Amino acid sequence: SNAPRAMPYGKLNCQVVEATNLPDKDWFSKNDPYCIVTLSGSNQSFKTKPRSNSGANAMWEAAHEFNVIDGNNSLTLQVFDKDTFTSDDLIGSGTLELQHAFDTDGPCDRW
Repeated sequence: SNAPRAMPYGKLNCQVVEATNLPDKDWFSKNDPYCIVTLSGSNQSFKTKPRSNSGANAMWEAAHEFNVIDGNNSLTLQVFDKDTFTSDDLIGSGTLELQHAFDTDGPCDRW
């Protein structure tokens, strides 16, 4: 059968490693990017530390553990540029369907 397997309950270990080729959002300095990861259907999220003056590339190596239950089918990732005097700028966002991770034995490296 080609039907997807049921999503398991339990712990999901998520590691935000890096971002590359980020568009520049600052006029007078380099990007200070950070990432917010949110688990769908929940109030669970985490935020990496901003990487000051990282420009187009940021390395976070930040890990977080999510508690997965029914309805938690994806992770939403948003990368922002931290600004001091104005609201932070959204650089980009994406969604990662968790089915890919649950269909893989071992780590799932997805972009």
